Amino acid sequence: MVNRRTGMTGEEKTAWLLMAPFLLLFAVFKLYPLLYGFSMSFFDRNSIKTISDSTFVWFKNYASVFSDSTTMGAFGRTVEFSLIQTLLTMTCALATALMLNKKFKGRAAVRTMFYMPYVTNLIAIGVVWNYILNPYKGPVNRILMALGVAQEQLPLWLSGNSSALPVTAAINTWVGLAFPVITILAALQEIPITYHEVADLEGATGWQRFRFIILPLLKPTLLFVLTITLIYSFKNYTVIMALTQGGPGLATNVVSMQIYADAFTYYRFGIASAESMLLTALIFLVNLLVRKVKTNAEIF
Repeated sequence: MVNRRTGMTGEEKTAWLLMAPFLLLFAVFKLYPLLYGFSMSFFDRNSIKTISDSTFVWFKNYASVFSDSTTMGAFGRTVEFSLIQTLLTMTCALATALMLNKKFKGRAAVRTMFYMPYVTNLIAIGVVWNYILNPYKGPVNRILMALGVAQEQLPLWLSGNSSALPVTAAINTWVGLAFPVITILAALQEIPITYHEVADLEGATGWQRFRFIILPLLKPTLLFVLTITLIYSFKNYTVIMALTQGGPGLATNVVSMQIYADAFTYYRFGIASAESMLLTALIFLVNLLVRKVKTNAEIF
């Protein structure tokens, strides 16, 4: 029945009542910080000045970000980190889901194991991987030495300027692989078995079955996983802090690390807010690009 005063039915009022807690929490913890950070990016805000003492500086903070080679280098490393992680995640998640979709002994246990990194404390993961990949006494390099690799040729892993970023991206991929695998696996199990039966009757090879049956039917799911993976790859602060703290040097100093340093080490809140807004804009543009690829590329 429609309420004449509000123009809403009882079900609509109940729906708004149920959504109210979420909307309130979203406004307090998401919308307000976003709007506050956006406004602060136009002020010379720091730890000494109060909001009332801060001066409106228009786009000066953004100009400072673009003229700072350290910050722009952090943006470049962020894009590189995201590309590596996205490529690894999409490849490994699809291959793993295809493997787990087959029947084999212990399949349930193997599926469960993929959840373990996803629910494990990230600081603990950082400690364990730092020990495993220690260039001098870690088990990985000890195995390589036992196989005959000379000590001076051993990889530095997380301690090398050229290897730290891709290794960190690979570990971050391992940490977050569970969700993409489960999502793709669920989509695989929704493919009607009759399609596979027809492929068997036609004598289709494994590649033909994948190319003409599985891949086309997975298009919506792969696009969804790609979008989520890209967003997740930009949210890389915790794993990098646990593994390398942005080092060695600036090798893994991505934008999230730079924002933290500018805000809580140098107390340049205006600069940090501008960097945050630019990172948000970058993520938004990447998602627009994904949608453009989905429209134009044949695979999507």
